[in-house]
Amino acid sequence: MIAARRSLSQAVFAARVDDLVKAAIVDGTTSFAALLHRLPGVYPTEALAALDRLLDGKAICPVAAASIRRQAAANGAPVAEGRSLLPLPHPLDYEWRFTPDSARLLLNRAVDMTHMGGDLLLFGTPGLAVEALTLPVGRRIAFLAESNSVTDRVLALNRVTGTPLSIAFCSGGLPRESADAVLLDPPWYLDFVRPMLAAAAHACRPGGVALISLPPDGARPSAAADRQATIAFARRLGLTLIEHSSLSISYETPFFERNALAAAQIYPPPHWRRGDLVVFRKERASTRPPPASSGRSRFWTEVGIGRMRLFIQGADEVRSDEAGLISLVDDDILPTVSRRDPRRRLANVWTSGNRIFRTRNPQLVLEAAISCAGEAMGSSVQPDLWGTIRESETLERVAAELRALAAIEEQEEGKAPTLTTERSVAWRSSSTNYWSRSTAIISG
Repeated sequence: MIAARRSLSQAVFAARVDDLVKAAIVDGTTSFAALLHRLPGVYPTEALAALDRLLDGKAICPVAAASIRRQAAANGAPVAEGRSLLPLPHPLDYEWRFTPDSARLLLNRAVDMTHMGGDLLLFGTPGLAVEALTLPVGRRIAFLAESNSVTDRVLALNRVTGTPLSIAFCSGGLPRESADAVLLDPPWYLDFVRPMLAAAAHACRPGGVALISLPPDGARPSAAADRQATIAFARRLGLTLIEHSSLSISYETPFFERNALAAAQIYPPPHWRRGDLVVFRKERASTRPPPASSGRSRFWTEVGIGRMRLFIQGADEVRSDEAGLISLVDDDILPTVSRRDPRRRLANVWTSGNRIFRTRNPQLVLEAAISCAGEAMGSSVQPDLWGTIRESETLERVAAELRALAAIEEQEEGKAPTLTTERSVAWRSSSTNYWSRSTAIISG
């Protein structure tokens, strides 16, 4: 029954996208970039699928369809990551970053909606935190963050700029009624939105506001229903809707998503993704208890090799004498960022370029990665984590694979393949905390 309802919902959604694409082409749209901008947040693969359906049904001009298809498959010059002050986003961090213009818009809206001397809280938005370091915001600003290499970089930048931000970790507990405006950008799924919004309500002072980005109507079949469910949930938290601005927030396309789309032979413009800005005012205390700070139970260890962020799961286990990276998909790049793709659950090695692998010896892969990280940072000393590596040739073979991957991803990102320029934390063990009580599968 559930599968039948999901199938019907998908069919209704596809028909709606078909209508939107047809209307755009009838109105004279002939470019891929213009088509995506015309649509309400429809994913590029969905837009092209609609184009193909309409073409098969002879419902649109084949010349216009061919032009859009050619542009979608045209690979232009590499696009360097916009937020270059921060490490690359990683698929397992669920991180899409606002464009600089949208970051400034959000900060200005928060300032405009708070009194002079009010406090702002940035909840899980590192790109917004970096933008705040460069602007004369005129408010006390706190950044509530997870313990990872991205936050490490924000901490370093904060020190360099005179510590204008107060930075705390999610694991340290939730602040209570400490901010007049809370800005948050949760992953666009209800099992993430609800606990993060509950945390924001807990942190917001009475009369304060919470600004959140939610998926637009075209993002997926359930987007509108999910938004209404979020608004209803917010009411139970004492939050009243005061503003809904469709498609007003723009995002940079992260490197991992560019690679995923390129693997599907699709090259959209860099800022095609947009979100809805939804603003709530805290009218009363929440009727729900504050969320627990326990996170997902999937533990990953992060190692930085040059620009590449490598995540390894189960790195404290030796499951086999065999070592190496086992391919799971063609060309190793997962051609989707959807959390529903079952191949994601098979991976226990994952790069910031959306390459996924399986290994039967995650401990040795971690040792090889740390060795590479030491070389990249100018050190030839191999860390001794779990004793002496018995098979140095196997270690070096895996390390060579990882060095090659890092060089390839730097080239794809649009940077010269030099592994010695990035001075990042060599490795860290992390269980990323998203205020979710559920054991969520990996998602984008």
